[in-house]
Amino acid sequence: MNLCLPHCQVCARSHWPSREICPHCLGHEIQWTEIESSGSVVTATLLHHSLEPRFREHLPVCVATIQLDCGVCVLVYLEPGDLAIGNRVIVSTGTGPTGQEALVAKSVTR
Repeated sequence: MNLCLPHCQVCARSHWPSREICPHCLGHEIQWTEIESSGSVVTATLLHHSLEPRFREHLPVCVATIQLDCGVCVLVYLEPGDLAIGNRVIVSTGTGPTGQEALVAKSVTR
């Protein structure tokens, strides 16, 4: 499964979140490019409390920072069983806990 991220045509690097100019070289030639969506869990936490009312009924929610193999770090929703640092995951677009579109990750060992 692949994921599309902004990719600079000047320095040939992907980045996230999306920007109008490249955060690496300030180039303006940005195209959405398909990348491999595999990566590793860098850090993860299980949120038990939220000040945002729409999240409260969905708690606990697991969020994580994933280092994609292409070098980009992304924040994702993660299955609670996949919290271990270093776990290999696949990142895709999906549905967040409140129904919004979001990046989600699933363990590749399942």
